[in-house]
Amino acid sequence: MQQGPVSAFFAYASAPTSVGLAIESSILQLQVRRPNLTAKSWRSLDIGGKEISAAILEHIGLSDVLVADVTVLNCNVLFEIGFAIGKRKRVFLVRNSSIKQDELAGVLGIIDTLGYVNYDNGEALCAHITSINSIDPLTVPSQKDQKAPLYINVGKHKTEFESKIISAIKKLRIYFRQFDPNETPRLSAIEAIREVSASNGVIVHFLPPEIDEQRLHNLRGAFIAGLAYGLEIPYLFIQSGVDQTPIDYRDLVDVCLHPDQYGELVSKFGPKVVEALQQSITFSSHTPSTQLESLNLGASSAENELAHLGGYYLETDAFLRAKRKEVRLVTGRKGSGKTAVFFRLRDQIRSNRENVVLDLKPDGYQLLKFKDAVLTSMAGGTVEHTLTAFWEYLLMLEICYKILEKDEENHKRDQKLFEPYQRLRALYESDAYVREGDFAERLSQMLTHISQDFVTQFGSVRESVALTGQQLTALLYRHDVAKLRKEVHSYLQFKKELWLLFDNLDKGWPTHGLRAEDLVIIRSLLEATRKIERELRNRQIEAHSVVFLRNDVYELLIEETPDRGKETRANVDWTDADLLRELVRRRIIFSEELDTEPSFEVLWRQLFAPYVFGEESSQFLLDRCLMRPRCLIDLINHCKGYAINLRHMKVLEDDIEKGVRAYSTNLLSEISLEIQDVFPKYKDVLYAFIGSTRSLTAQDVRSTCTQFHVEDNDVDNVIDLLLWFGFLGVALDARQTRYIYNVNYDIKILRAMAKKRELNGVAFQINPGFWAGLEIQ
Repeated sequence: MQQGPVSAFFAYASAPTSVGLAIESSILQLQVRRPNLTAKSWRSLDIGGKEISAAILEHIGLSDVLVADVTVLNCNVLFEIGFAIGKRKRVFLVRNSSIKQDELAGVLGIIDTLGYVNYDNGEALCAHITSINSIDPLTVPSQKDQKAPLYINVGKHKTEFESKIISAIKKLRIYFRQFDPNETPRLSAIEAIREVSASNGVIVHFLPPEIDEQRLHNLRGAFIAGLAYGLEIPYLFIQSGVDQTPIDYRDLVDVCLHPDQYGELVSKFGPKVVEALQQSITFSSHTPSTQLESLNLGASSAENELAHLGGYYLETDAFLRAKRKEVRLVTGRKGSGKTAVFFRLRDQIRSNRENVVLDLKPDGYQLLKFKDAVLTSMAGGTVEHTLTAFWEYLLMLEICYKILEKDEENHKRDQKLFEPYQRLRALYESDAYVREGDFAERLSQMLTHISQDFVTQFGSVRESVALTGQQLTALLYRHDVAKLRKEVHSYLQFKKELWLLFDNLDKGWPTHGLRAEDLVIIRSLLEATRKIERELRNRQIEAHSVVFLRNDVYELLIEETPDRGKETRANVDWTDADLLRELVRRRIIFSEELDTEPSFEVLWRQLFAPYVFGEESSQFLLDRCLMRPRCLIDLINHCKGYAINLRHMKVLEDDIEKGVRAYSTNLLSEISLEIQDVFPKYKDVLYAFIGSTRSLTAQDVRSTCTQFHVEDNDVDNVIDLLLWFGFLGVALDARQTRYIYNVNYDIKILRAMAKKRELNGVAFQINPGFWAGLEIQ
């Protein structure tokens, strides 16, 4: 361990003034109390004609410690923190406790996972600085992800400019990983460091001020950008629109004012990523010195594990049923592994080149906007008919597109394919708007043209429009649909199977809660796919479709569908702790490249302390993960991150305690967002239980809800919601509690248990996963 610092640089925002006064006061006091310590801030720099941002970053690079004030979150300071970590500098965060905490501090995730100390004046801050006895930096992993070398940050809303960026990346045919706030609301510093350091290229997109949650998104982006710049990883920083870019990275950013600029920037950036990947550049001399440091359990999100998923995927019953074509719906809670099933199903089926596989991820948010803009003006019976026709047309075009893409070279060598291929291509390309871009762009263009044509024909007045068949054809179709259908059917005779896979339909749906009328989008899709399957099977062509949905969306769909037994489904929600242990075991074996198959117990004890507070450590973590694979992987990675930064050979009890606290805060944010989707006015109800006891009577829960201003007629529904999301369980006795995942996700059973226990006093227990975040007694 190195000794205390001899130089420190102070980073802070220019406002509020009291922060600057306290920091400059502490610098003056340090000159007296620690004359051997050189302390400077951006205010005391001798710029001498230099560009100020370059001077700041130069001084950070020359200093032993960056002291960063995070009282008010600021993009410049976040960039400097990331830069310092990338330059292997000790980062010491401080916060002025006399000033109200920034409202985004808890949501951001970076600051509280790094940790900070409080001060209220210059003298107290000076005392903190003099107590620093080590300049050891955070550990930055050196292993690169060779299969998915690019990392990007995406926004909460899938805007047009973001779609342009993603589309351009896909054209490069480079696998990428992403941070998506719709999947994980908070970005921990440990995760950001791990993801950026594993990259050979980083794209950060900064949003203009008019976009919802712009400040939160750009703060995350600033930290990621600082890490990439400090680690000297090839970067592309994009600013959408005219905005005052923070001074630290103003000269590093490309400003985009026109949609075409995004694709141009990304296409020019692609070769830099490929070059870095080919050279296998290592930006750090640090190599893993312990088994724990070399362990990589991968990302908790399947989208970020596409290149590695096949190496350790656990084929569950839901996956096998979908593969055997027994179901048309795959449902599960957020983080349960639906998308992993989607990708593995796609990869296994398309490994047979005789199959045609459409793996579509429609932008559900965009579809809802289309419905609200156009379909709400239509008569009731017209809406579902129009949407079904829309889906059928879209799918026919996408099948055509996939065939043309798949057999572009093959048809030249296969005489029986040549003429059918040429006919299909001529018919498909008869309209220019379908030719370019990825699926998201083609869908966007189609929705835009339908919306514009509708307004042109019927005006923007909201009235009940009933379309005739001829009007519907004119509104939707740009091709001769009958001829297109005939040619597609004819070409599919040369193929073995057609699979239509849909994910993301319910991703990005608006946060005003799900509405029954929104489900017409899903109902019409299911009807369109059923019609396509039926038509193809009548021609002896095997076709099957699978739609992936969140559980809450499925439940609402069933309630609003008269023929409830029509759609078969498989549920991916987990109930068996040993299966989750097997999932972790497979990831460890894959990471360590082991030739043998050690048991979970053997592997776990090499990496983790066997007991935590008297409990077996793996069970301790499983009890806090809501039986969701994503939550379990996130929790383990939190604990591992603390252990590595503290130079521990294995994850110790203290590391688990710290990891659980950080994870619990994330879990609160994530479940609150899920509640917001189905009961928006009570999205923060979990926070009503801050400081509560673990065990509660039914009356305690009702009183807490009432104090949180839950309306009397909503209390029972809110309690159901808390049971449904696993926040509350039913206490059978002092040692046994049943949560939703212990009763196979049957809310009726849990409700009956609660009713029975209510007569005996204590009825409910708060899930241990929330104890640390809510300071539960």
